[in-house]
Amino acid sequence: MYGTWGVYLMSEVLTIQDFITFTIGMIVYFFGAWLTKRVRFLQDFNIPEPVVAGLAAAMFVWLIFVFTQREVMFELETLDQLLVIFFTTIGLNARVSDLVRGGRPLAILLALTIAFMALQNLVALAGVSLFDLPAAASVLVGSAALIGGHGTAIAWGPEIAALGVGGAVEIGVAAATLGLVSAALVGGPIARVLIERNNLEPRDPDADPVVGVAFGSRAQAGLDYVGFMQAMVMIHIAIILG
Repeated sequence: MYGTWGVYLMSEVLTIQDFITFTIGMIVYFFGAWLTKRVRFLQDFNIPEPVVAGLAAAMFVWLIFVFTQREVMFELETLDQLLVIFFTTIGLNARVSDLVRGGRPLAILLALTIAFMALQNLVALAGVSLFDLPAAASVLVGSAALIGGHGTAIAWGPEIAALGVGGAVEIGVAAATLGLVSAALVGGPIARVLIERNNLEPRDPDADPVVGVAFGSRAQAGLDYVGFMQAMVMIHIAIILG
């Protein structure tokens, strides 16, 4: 039975039409941004707004199921296109000059990152073997989720599901969420202690920050409708060339 606003009920499943799903997703993101600005804990530990929004949305959907016994399903036809756009635009503010300027500390950080990626995947393989899960599931509890994050886990989910791993997307998202929260709880305090103990200051205090921008002092980038259309065209060209 179809509803008026792109929501329809089939048996005990409440299905949200794709366009409405996309719209709800944007609204939920802004709710996450609003919530992050008002909860100090989320700011101090750098929990991303989309993750805050997603967890809040998941809790809301779970409550609907608990009180109505109706499952909520979101149509996701647009998901693949949005993932392609997401991965195309990652790193647009990266510059070769920044990599060169990073020098030896950046090289050490890169080496450590690669080493921990290998360690994550070894632990993931051991974990799925311990619980007698298919080996392919290790992809979604290893570096794909822990380094790649939610976007990478969601992108790889269908590929792993095709190999016979049930609930692959959910496994990847859960692993990415656990990794993000754990990293924030461990890394945030350690970074703060090291900065305060060693009186660390940025090498170039006048440079525009790339990460760690304070919530109260975010730069306001001007973007009119022409600039928006130019950005969209360039993204589409990059996707086609890719």
